[in-house]
This record gives sequence, structure tokens and C-alpha cells, in this order.
Amino acid sequence: MSDQRTNDALRARGLLPLPFTDRTDDYMNEMSIYMARTLREMDMCALLEAVRDKHLWARKWQDPAIRAKLTAEVVTAAREQNMPEPDWQYVLKELDYQAKHEPIAAAVDNVFVSDDAVPNTVRAALIEQVATLLESVPDRCKDWHPRSNNQVLDLVHPSLFPLVYGRTLVVPEINASVSLDNWKLRLGGGEAVDPPHKLQDGSRPIPDKFVSSRFQWLPADFAVDADGKVTIRSYVNSLHPERHGALYPTLAHIFESALPLLERVLARLHDPVPLRISPSPRTWYDCEPELDEDASDYDERMDEWYDTRIPEIPDPPSKYDAVGNALSPLSLRGRTLKVITKLANIHLTVDNPTYPGGSWHIEGMANEAIVATALYYYDVVNISESKLRFRSGIQGPDYEQSDFRGMSIVYGLGSNSALVQDRGAVTARHGRLVAFPNTYQHQVAPFELVDKTKPGHRKIVAFFLVDPSSALGDRVVSTSRVAPQQAEWVADVWAAQRRAFPPKVPREVLDQIVNEVGAVMTLEEAKTLRLELMDERTAFVGASNELTFAQSFNLCEH
Repeated sequence: MSDQRTNDALRARGLLPLPFTDRTDDYMNEMSIYMARTLREMDMCALLEAVRDKHLWARKWQDPAIRAKLTAEVVTAAREQNMPEPDWQYVLKELDYQAKHEPIAAAVDNVFVSDDAVPNTVRAALIEQVATLLESVPDRCKDWHPRSNNQVLDLVHPSLFPLVYGRTLVVPEINASVSLDNWKLRLGGGEAVDPPHKLQDGSRPIPDKFVSSRFQWLPADFAVDADGKVTIRSYVNSLHPERHGALYPTLAHIFESALPLLERVLARLHDPVPLRISPSPRTWYDCEPELDEDASDYDERMDEWYDTRIPEIPDPPSKYDAVGNALSPLSLRGRTLKVITKLANIHLTVDNPTYPGGSWHIEGMANEAIVATALYYYDVVNISESKLRFRSGIQGPDYEQSDFRGMSIVYGLGSNSALVQDRGAVTARHGRLVAFPNTYQHQVAPFELVDKTKPGHRKIVAFFLVDPSSALGDRVVSTSRVAPQQAEWVADVWAAQRRAFPPKVPREVLDQIVNEVGAVMTLEEAKTLRLELMDERTAFVGASNELTFAQSFNLCEH
């Protein structure tokens, strides 16, 4: 199937939601794809999380002996918190169904995991190749991420050598693309482009605060055939096509393993997991008591009833809603995807034994139009349990006028509460693949060394998927349109070819000449630009938190 036909089929299902929304004027509290969950349902989700976060949970659940043990744990936990029996019974039915029909459902709704999708041979190859090609450099050459207290080691990071508006040369789409085969011939080609202007997410304008006027991360082109086999067609930024060439098929294989998870993540962006408990806030109280209106204590008794009334919340369905929860994966086969790749390690030492955790954030800015992320935890050694936490913006629930009490009891929401709810967490297990939507904020929780006398680490490969459903994603420039900007790479090519230079020109002179070319960057300059990019994105994270994920619940008194 051609890319065009696949695009048409994908886009027939509609635009995928992106997290670049200003909810400042969202007076109806509607600008989120996620409905508010009751506190009762959130307790149910905590039980589901405890089971679905286990290693190969579905396989264990289908073993009768293990299922009996896990069921006892669920029931005990439910009774300890006085959970209504219909709630935990529904949890058990949901686990029964998902273990058979949706075994890669993660601890968190709308997130997917696999503990065995990547073959051990591929993981071993990745560890060996990364160690040989990326990690085995002198200490002075190690790229510790700025402001990370020498704990986060960047091996491949999109913030280094990004597209710089007004400077980076971009080849027009109609011209031959930059590929792994011809990149040397495309050096110096193209023209500088202006920053994007007045971006839209569908018909909705994207606030300028969400758009970078200076930088764009550069994705590579990942071609997916009809059978789901993946080939990387253009260079991964900062991963040399020749020196690091052995990593390309390995990364392609890992992305191939993540593809079924991502296809389900995108499907759940169209159809998120529905509510398990659906209250009716306008009718959840008993009728007013029949009191003598002429009695002297009438007002006092009515106030007492009003202040102590308890909302009636329906139970979850008696049977698991298999139809309402049905999932039709959104196929990414037979098309070329834009994928931003990152490889990074967190290293802990005897002298630096604790990782403090990260901030709540989404990936990228509107310039990158990232719709989903896949993470592969390929090497986890001597660290305590590491959690990846999630939360999402929510729609404000419907409510009766001035029903502050009901909103607090049922949802834990008060007037001006932030319209955000925790979704749970996934454990970063050795060998685990995790895929999640960019409409969720995520946060790395703190962790530390287990054996304080030895070092430990956590190593990941991250794939950020550019939105394949929209014009916003279409306009993201990939490395198929940008020749490598690394001055060292260009100098190596020119030195090997003696292109325009006689053989007797020393390499030092050649490096100086290349460094004067406006289309390339030295490593020192790229690191300076990275700091500026980081400052810009730190400001964006603040704006995103304020405008999208911390919008206040507008509980009006009318």
C-alpha cells in the first residue's frame, strides 16, 4: 500500500489530539479528551495498577494458581479500604478480559507495555553496540546533560544540532531527499527557513507560547512496510550513518517491536478507556425531605439536610463492558513515519547515589507535533524501583448549581481546583517497552542505589512519534530534508574526498575552514545552542502547566 493511500486511511479516523491547548478561556471545562474520574473509580484503578504493573502480568493472571493468589491480594486490599464489593468485582472481571484480549494493557489506562517484545538477542546487541560505539569515549568527551549533576549521560539527544530557523539549510520537499546512502552528496544543499507562523491544531490556533521561534528537533524517516517491518531511511540526528551504522538496524528492530503498542496508544487517543462509574451530578441526591414549612426550625433542618446529604453514586456495570472498551489499533503500516530518537543513561555512584526525579512535562513543542512516546528500558542495574508517573488534564464534571459538597465528595474537586488527575505509574523494568500518549504529562520518580557500595544505572532508548494524522505533523522537517550539520562529519567527508582541497592541506586547516561554513555547527556551538533551547523549553513547560494542565475548575454559583 502506498504512503498516500495509508495516509488517507489513517486520516479518515480523524485528527489525533495534541497537548498544545490554552484552556484559559475554557469556561465550560470541556477542552480535554479525558473525563473526570470519581474517587471510587480512582481506587479501582489503583487495584488494576497493582496487578497490571507486574512483569508479564497477563501470563500470570491466566495461570490458575497465580490468579488465585493475585485475586486474594486484590480482595484483601479492597476490603482494607472498605471498597464496595461491586467495584472490586468489576476489577476482577476487567483483569479476566484484558489478560486474554488486551495483554499489553499497562498499569495506567491508555498506556501499553510489553516485557518480552524485544528479543534478548536484540537487547544484547544494543548493549554491546552502545558500549562500543557511544559509551567508550574518554571521560572528557562524555556529554553529561546540562544541569543534571553529572547523572544523566546523553548519548543521542535531539537538543544537540537541532534545526535552527534562519540558519539550518533545508532541502525543498520536491527535491531528492537526504538518505543514508547519499547524505555526503547533499552537504551544503538547501536554504534556510523561517520559523512557523500561526500554527493550528486542526481549526484551533496554537498559542505562540507553545511554538518555538528558534528551534525544532529533527526526526528521522522510519519506513514501515505492510508487514510492520521497519527501515530507517534518513540519518538519526547525532548518530553517524557509518561510524554508528551497526545501531541503525538494531534501533529499527526495537521500534518495530514498539509499533503494536504505539498503534494502540493512537487508537486510545480517539477512544480513551471509558469511565467505569458514571454519576449523574444533577440527580444524585434524594428529594428534599418533607418538613413543616411553618415549623420554627424549618430553615435549620433544611440547612442540616443540605450540608449533610450524600450523593448516590451508581455501581460499575455488573458485567465488564467489552463492547465499550473494544480497541481497534490505528495502523501505521505501509507508511513513512517521522521519529525523534534519544538514547540516554542515568548513572548513580557511591558519591552520587540518589536521582531526585524529574518534572512533570510533555515531549517537545508544537513545532515537533509529538503525539506519542515509546520508551525501552534496556539495561537497569542496582537501582531501587523506578517509576514513570502519569497525569492528565480532564474535563470538568457536570454539576448542580453551587454543589461544592458533591464535587468534593465524589471527585475531590473544589472551586478553582486544578483540572488534572493522577493516572498512576508504570515501573521501569529491565527489558520493558512502554508506550504512552503525549496528552499525558509524565514524570520520572526519584530512585537510588540499592547496594550503596556499587554504582548503578538505568539506560533507555526513547522514540518520539510525530503526529502522522495532521498538517501540523506534515510540516515538521525531518533529516530527509536537512544534511548533517555536525562540522566534524563534514570535515571528515571533505578530508576523505579532498573535495576542493589539495591533499597537502592539514586537517587542522580544513577544520578551521569547515567551521566558517554557516551551514554547520561545531560541537561547542551546538552545546551553547542547546542551553538556549533548554531555557526556551523550560519556559514552555511552565506555560504548559499553567495553561493546559493546571486550569482551574470553574464551579460557578450562578
